[in-house]
Amino acid sequence: MRSFPYPIPEEKKVRVILDTDCACEADDPYAIVHALLSPKISVTGICAEHFADRFGPDSMEESYREILHVLDLAGLNGQIPVFRGSPCALSDETTSSPSPASQFIIQEALRDDPRPLFIAGQGALTNVASALLEKPEIADRFTLVWIGGGTYPDGESEFNAENDIAAANVLFGSAVELWQVPKNLYSKMTVPFSVLHEKVAPCGEIGQYLFQRVIDTNYKFVSWIKRPGYTPAAAAASYPGGEMWILGDSPAIGLILFDERYSFVYRPAPRFTPDSRYLPAPDPQRLIRVYTEIDREFILSDFYAKLRWHFGADPK
Repeated sequence: MRSFPYPIPEEKKVRVILDTDCACEADDPYAIVHALLSPKISVTGICAEHFADRFGPDSMEESYREILHVLDLAGLNGQIPVFRGSPCALSDETTSSPSPASQFIIQEALRDDPRPLFIAGQGALTNVASALLEKPEIADRFTLVWIGGGTYPDGESEFNAENDIAAANVLFGSAVELWQVPKNLYSKMTVPFSVLHEKVAPCGEIGQYLFQRVIDTNYKFVSWIKRPGYTPAAAAASYPGGEMWILGDSPAIGLILFDERYSFVYRPAPRFTPDSRYLPAPDPQRLIRVYTEIDREFILSDFYAKLRWHFGADPK
């Protein structure tokens, strides 16, 4: 990585913990790299999340290994602490699942540091909820930016929420400052393969990896839908569209860089049903920030420019 091309005031810098199911699909590594390339953000650690038992018992470990691989390709091997998280979802809303990740979250939240602490939740919320259950006094010491939950007002099936409903309910029912980017919003982070081929693939080993990751995951998704009842028409109509991807985790980084303060509403925090629908808020006074708009162009153009500066053959 090159040195950052411009300074920013120390007072503007923030600490960020990335909590990510990095091995699940292709968008997590993009968000990780974006955070690492941003001078405002000091990534103090990366926590590996599981992505549901239905993908096997080792999903957290797969995420852990994938995080290390991303850091290695970015030339940051050994420079950013990486922590194993819980291997599975919480058993209930009162019992934590302690792990090195939850212990690190507690440690970082309690650290005497004037810089604000953000946690970018790029998957299930198991590690963050475990930390809060273990140490409730950290509730007012960080802001959680979560990519997850369905469209309001009723909700819907949503991958990140469904991977740990209990954890989502723990956080939504807590005093933690919570910024939510729901499914209808993060799904707007569409990008064509042609643009990724032009702007990402030429940027060194990490750019080649990021581009190839969406190509490989595109094929993996097709293999998943080939189940009983599969038809070619269903495959053609399924997500993704064939030549595009959704970089759905990237708003977590974009909002830490610029919180788009006029693009959200405050809502009473709902509870989640087992199928990730919303139930009426049990406490109308418990408000969360729910984003209604995101600046897709800001997020993507910032990422492309930083990737080119640090890893492109011609950074200018």
